[in-house]
Amino acid sequence: MKRLSHVVNTVLLTAFLLLGGFCTAFAQPDKNSNSDTLTTKEDTITVVVDANIDANAAPDSAKADSSKSGVKESIRKSKPMKSIAEIISISKLVWALIVLVITFYGVKLIVSILDNLAERYPNNRLFIKRLVPALRIVLWSISIYFVIEGVFNPPAETVFAMLASISIAIGFASQDILKNVFGGFMIILDRPFQVGDKVDIGGHYGEVTQIGLRSCRLVTPDDSVVSVPNGELMNKSVSNTNSGALDCQVVAEVYLPQNTDPQWVREIAYKVAATSKYVYLNKPIAVIIKNEIAGSRKVMKIRVKAYVIDIRFEFPFMSEMTEIFLKECSKKNILES
Repeated sequence: MKRLSHVVNTVLLTAFLLLGGFCTAFAQPDKNSNSDTLTTKEDTITVVVDANIDANAAPDSAKADSSKSGVKESIRKSKPMKSIAEIISISKLVWALIVLVITFYGVKLIVSILDNLAERYPNNRLFIKRLVPALRIVLWSISIYFVIEGVFNPPAETVFAMLASISIAIGFASQDILKNVFGGFMIILDRPFQVGDKVDIGGHYGEVTQIGLRSCRLVTPDDSVVSVPNGELMNKSVSNTNSGALDCQVVAEVYLPQNTDPQWVREIAYKVAATSKYVYLNKPIAVIIKNEIAGSRKVMKIRVKAYVIDIRFEFPFMSEMTEIFLKECSKKNILES
């Protein structure tokens, strides 16, 4: 019910802005100092009189010079201007409401179908999910165009006046919203990240699940949904883990006593990573060993870098590598008590 109420309020606001634009267009009179317009029910007759005619000249001289100075008269037929009642009516408002409601639930249904297909076919998951933001924009643009052109069908000057009125109203009242909408378009065009990528935004790390016109949403490893306004993303640095690829690099770190055999550590760490069911063997596995000071003790820091076949296996792979590696170290009694 809350969503339906939100849709109804949005449609009513749109209709109100459309009505305001129409009224603005029809309220402006046609000003032309050099022409006198006579309007009948069928035709519009316009008589244009040259402004160079001397108003103080004698009638006879005016008639004589009319062929030289040019008294130009033209009769022009045009279609009668549509009235407000012809453009906006109860039936047209109802049809516009029906189209917008159908578009809302249609977009929701299509997005749900694409999400299910993406989960069913993991190899094509990122490609399918990246279709969603562009699909939303295309479907809503077609719907709004159909409502304006197909249902109301206003004159061109009315549309321009309406857009000008709406732009001025939104410009004064919704600067933050426009900033977020502009940021959403820039993210879709520039593509610093896409739906399905693992990113770090302002200290929040997770998978991008939605790129909207107002904000972007990502799911953190703790299964929390974080919404970041698009306007803030324009001024923040974004770290992208996989940059559109299905695989991504995972780094696991383990600290051991400094007297541990580094050759043995390197071999065990490599085997643990290479034998995992999550590892992507088409990319290299790296084992880095460094000496560091932890508190007052010198320790050996082991960093294992490997790639997973799917970005969603990042944390299971990291946990598995650490667990198996520590078990092997326990068998050798090299861990401090």
